[in-house]
Amino acid sequence: MPHALEVPPQTVDKWQDIVNLLAEIMSVPSALIMRAKAPNIEVLVSSHSAGNPYEAAETAPLDTGLYCETVMETRQPLLVPDAIADVDWNANPDIKLGMISYMGLPISWPDGEVFGTICVLDRKKNAYSDQFLRLLAMCRDILQADLNMLMALSGQLAESQARIRRLVDSDIIGIFLWEVETQVIVEANDAFLRLVGYDREDLRSRGMRWTAMTPPDWLEVDLRDRLPVLKRSGHLQPFEKEYFRKDGSRVPVMMGVARFEDGGKQGVAFVLDLTERKLAEAEARESERRYRETQNALAHVNRVTTMGQLTASISHELKQPIGACAMNASAGLRWLGAVPPNLEEARLAFERINKDARQASDMMSHIRDLFKNAPLQKEGVQINEAIREVISLTRGEVVQHGVAVQMQLAEDLPPVKGDRVQLQQALLNLIMNAVEAMSTVEDGPRELTVRTAADADHTVVVTVRDSGPGVPPEHAARLFEPFCTTKSSGMGMGLTICRSIIQAHGGTLELCENEARGAVFQFTVPTLDA
Repeated sequence: MPHALEVPPQTVDKWQDIVNLLAEIMSVPSALIMRAKAPNIEVLVSSHSAGNPYEAAETAPLDTGLYCETVMETRQPLLVPDAIADVDWNANPDIKLGMISYMGLPISWPDGEVFGTICVLDRKKNAYSDQFLRLLAMCRDILQADLNMLMALSGQLAESQARIRRLVDSDIIGIFLWEVETQVIVEANDAFLRLVGYDREDLRSRGMRWTAMTPPDWLEVDLRDRLPVLKRSGHLQPFEKEYFRKDGSRVPVMMGVARFEDGGKQGVAFVLDLTERKLAEAEARESERRYRETQNALAHVNRVTTMGQLTASISHELKQPIGACAMNASAGLRWLGAVPPNLEEARLAFERINKDARQASDMMSHIRDLFKNAPLQKEGVQINEAIREVISLTRGEVVQHGVAVQMQLAEDLPPVKGDRVQLQQALLNLIMNAVEAMSTVEDGPRELTVRTAADADHTVVVTVRDSGPGVPPEHAARLFEPFCTTKSSGMGMGLTICRSIIQAHGGTLELCENEARGAVFQFTVPTLDA
């Protein structure tokens, strides 16, 4: 069942950053992510804010009238400005901890099963604001996107485990037992010994250590990333790596690793030789078929994933106008408290608050639009405005990678006919690809240029140019094909999705020749009057 799945540690760490940020932005002592584990409710993540009485892993029985219990039962948002003054809430158990105000939203699995809640609590009366509610909803959407991905990965893992069981029964898959502390392989089946070219004598002499059999480039990842997770959680998700054979050659494998429960002193590993398996080809063909039938769904996952990568950048952009509101509010109060009150300065302060609040509200609306999974709707879109919004969302990522951005946007462009969110997704993919490509540049400037221009035949041309390493000639011909990628990670679907979006708008997307270094992508979109 989906509700029984465990949230991976790396996802919990990401959620921890989210609740810490919520508590900081809203200036409350507690921001929580709760999980339903009948007959109890568990504090899964708790903000590291001063005065927070809740700690992760705490549990409480259900049916005790907790705020979050009501949210899960009704599956509706709950706002309690002052529980002490509210006869429906003045007996709430959270009041004993001093938490008298609450705002929370339900979190659900993709199948509708309730996961839990995300909420904030305060020791004082707090009606919160519509902006804070929208911010909480945006964070909830990020959490539900993670659960959607977790559920999908769980299904893939179940399929992989079924295949592995069949392979074990046929002695095709290698299995070995190893000591967690010494990394010595103490037992192995014939399939594994054949795979790595060792024999039983090597095994009996305790001369086989998986660390010594692992190439240095893979061993660094094992020791730095995988071994701590194994010691903490007791198992690892299936992953790929390589082993040295006894003769010094390498063999690529897929592995599943777990520790035994009796003290955790030994582990078991399942090793599949990837050089002889043909399953990957069949899965690639099946993936292509699935891509053609659920293209819109995949585009949405791509968009949500990319937005998840921009959480820090988005948070930074939101904190600026929100922080400015708080600062101007303090200034306005000081001007009103002056003797005599300086009404003109106070008015100017409140005008600045109004401006910054609208800016934050508009940004959150744009972000929510990007998270929605709505069908394509063509209308008039000001492409320059859409580009500026995407640049704003990516500003933190761009600054982090030391990229200088230039926008050369033609004036008086006619509106294009398209779906604003999907066009922004195509732009977001191209910009993030460019930033990632330039992150490896060490001997020159990192420059990103976005240019717009009117073209003949009622079209607008958008050009994205970077100063990265460019596209190798051997990849250029297949660049827009599914699963084609020059990156060390990723599905290789980003440019495929970009092209499908632009083609759905009646335009074209292509990689242009570039005399200097870097890559140039250009797409056209028909104007509204075309």
